[in-house]
Amino acid sequence: MRNFVVLSLMFVSLLAGALDCAAADDASPGAVEAVMDLLLKKGLISREEAALIRQQAALPRKDAAAADAAAPASKPRTPARFSASEADMLRAKLNLIFVKQGVLGADEAEQIAERIGRKWSPGAEDDVIAAPDEEIEYHRTTLPKEGLLADIDQLVLQGLLTGDEAERIKLRLAKKLALERLTNDIDSSLREELDRQVTAKIVPVPEWATRIKIGGDFRLRYQADFFDGDGGGLDAGNGIFVKPDKPTELYNSSIDRHQLRIRARLAVTAKVNDEVDAGIGLATGNTTNPVSTNATLGDTLNKKNFLLDLAYLKWSPLADLTLWGGRFANPWFGSDLVWDPDVNFDGAAFSYRPQLSPTVGMFLTGGAFPIQEIELSGHDKWLFAGQLGLQYRNMEKITATVAAAFYDFENVTGAANAPSRPNEKDWTAPQFQQKGNTLFDIDPGTAIKTAYAAEYRELNFGGSLDLGYWDPLRVVLVADYVRNIGYDSAWVNSLTGHDVKRETEGYQFGIGVGYPETRAAGLWRVLLNYKHLEADAVIDAFTESDFHLGGTNAKGWIVGGELGVAKNTWLSTRWLTTNEISGPPLAIDVFQFNLNAKF
Repeated sequence: MRNFVVLSLMFVSLLAGALDCAAADDASPGAVEAVMDLLLKKGLISREEAALIRQQAALPRKDAAAADAAAPASKPRTPARFSASEADMLRAKLNLIFVKQGVLGADEAEQIAERIGRKWSPGAEDDVIAAPDEEIEYHRTTLPKEGLLADIDQLVLQGLLTGDEAERIKLRLAKKLALERLTNDIDSSLREELDRQVTAKIVPVPEWATRIKIGGDFRLRYQADFFDGDGGGLDAGNGIFVKPDKPTELYNSSIDRHQLRIRARLAVTAKVNDEVDAGIGLATGNTTNPVSTNATLGDTLNKKNFLLDLAYLKWSPLADLTLWGGRFANPWFGSDLVWDPDVNFDGAAFSYRPQLSPTVGMFLTGGAFPIQEIELSGHDKWLFAGQLGLQYRNMEKITATVAAAFYDFENVTGAANAPSRPNEKDWTAPQFQQKGNTLFDIDPGTAIKTAYAAEYRELNFGGSLDLGYWDPLRVVLVADYVRNIGYDSAWVNSLTGHDVKRETEGYQFGIGVGYPETRAAGLWRVLLNYKHLEADAVIDAFTESDFHLGGTNAKGWIVGGELGVAKNTWLSTRWLTTNEISGPPLAIDVFQFNLNAKF
């Protein structure tokens, strides 16, 4: 490498010396020819450039300078006539073309500009253009050589240069271009050699490592839960409630709480081949609550769980078709009216997304998901679901999406135990509940065991309108509606033993304004939503867990915002103020303040 650099510098010096030698007073024709032959054999100059150098060698420096100086002052030169605008354009050309391309010095261009529109005599004002010993400021030449040579000849025709001056300028240009080409070749060779040596010393990355991506996020949250009442007892403000899943315990409905919580998630995806991806994700949380990945701080400094949250294969046999199997993220379009954002799905699903036109696309999603596998029973609990939607997108200015979905839960309704077999139907009780759904006691004895009284076949319609006319700010409108068409009032009344008010609808609408993402300092977004979710509109286990602290039979407002504070770091906050729709009073306000980071 060192020898290559030295040799390259020798060639540069040799070429520069040859060009200087060609302009020297005592240049030997034989020496010049020998140098020219060597440079031609090495491919360092062209034949045209060699001819110009030989031509300069035939005209010694003194004679060249004297030729202009000896031009008789009695024979002044008269340049072509120019209009005022043409003269201005010519002066601009002298600067923009000749000076900025390194052909003329600024003083030389000024001398030529002074000749415009007046008689002048070569050497009369001691203005020898392109003298061999004249040094000018360097500018790299980027325009084609042929065009520059033609421009020089044009100045001669316009009477602004003598023939000798033009030849000296051309020789200067040839010398400059030859040196630039040589330095470019050397620079390229040096880069190639350096890349080769660096590559040889770097341990190559295994091919399999290039197919793996790792990412994750972390959230630190302060949460305050405020209940209606003065906090002085269970009879202040809100009513008294028992926990649906633990009927012998009371649900906190009056004592305000303040908590610090964390959420950590780590995901690894691997490209198995051109069609198949594999993914694994870990998250904080626990194995009894599917709607939260939070870990609450304050358990005697104990360690926290980090559990398998994702494990799937994704196969894309066609450009528009994707299939999932395992445990994967929510595949449905919609808000959190039906599904909490932390809910992931076990089972198998597909998504077909053809593009119907340049602006309209369709999506069809479906799947089967086991909810609870029950040993020694043919009545496992399942979810069968499908969704059909359309999306219109117009040049990033407007994106409109509408979809209809149907979620059919099988074998989730409870069944009462027979007195002779008190525990036989215990499996019909849900493994996890929040609150709000209509329940009944399935235990024939004095104990209380609750299960769902209704069936849940949820018909969901959703839409969003994303407006980008104020780019980069966007305005997003959302709306969602759900109805449980599986609810049978007569059946529910028979199981509960009394008349139950039919409450099977839910809806949500809202607006968001700001940047699409807030992962850089200064980016922001605000939102305002209203939600109304009746008792049996959806299964309470899977709906959003922060609104009314989870479950159904709630209505209220959500206001929030996000603010980027650094790259991939942002603050977010929400205030959720809610009340019950029916039954005893239960007013809950939730305040959340988060510090988020993503990598």
